[in-house]
Amino acid sequence: MGIKLYKKPDLEKPMMFVGWPGIGNIGIIAVNALKDILRGEEFWEIESWDFFYPRKVFIQNGLLKDLEFPSNKFYHARTEKKDVILFIGEEQPALGGRMYASGEKAYEMANLVIDVGLQFGCQRIYTSGACVSPIHHQMKPRVCAVVSSEELKEEVTRTSEVHDLLKEEE
Repeated sequence: MGIKLYKKPDLEKPMMFVGWPGIGNIGIIAVNALKDILRGEEFWEIESWDFFYPRKVFIQNGLLKDLEFPSNKFYHARTEKKDVILFIGEEQPALGGRMYASGEKAYEMANLVIDVGLQFGCQRIYTSGACVSPIHHQMKPRVCAVVSSEELKEEVTRTSEVHDLLKEEE
């Protein structure tokens, strides 16, 4: 399993945002926008050959020159209040032609992402995605949240760290 480290940033207890494509590509669009707003710098990449088949094969004069795989990259940014790690995966590992993450490879990739966060002392990991629900286009949409502990329930109903982080960048 290959991991490319371009540089090791000096981060202090960063929070992490993770985006993979899914319904409407909401997760990847949200984290990519956050990366652009915060001017995230690439620092690490999970090489994809253990998780995906190549998207493209480049052959020249009968010889294999290159393979193109989906990218899985880490970025870092620093704000006045907090260091941030962002992960953007262009595809989710899936078994048997399924569209969404499933199986052992999906868990391996997720664990690699979490391991990077832990290596930098990350205390929070946020993911983003679409929540499919029947809603009329004139209704106010809801935001759904899933938390990993009871203590976080109240926190997600208040103004979030994400909102505060974006406000300071304006």
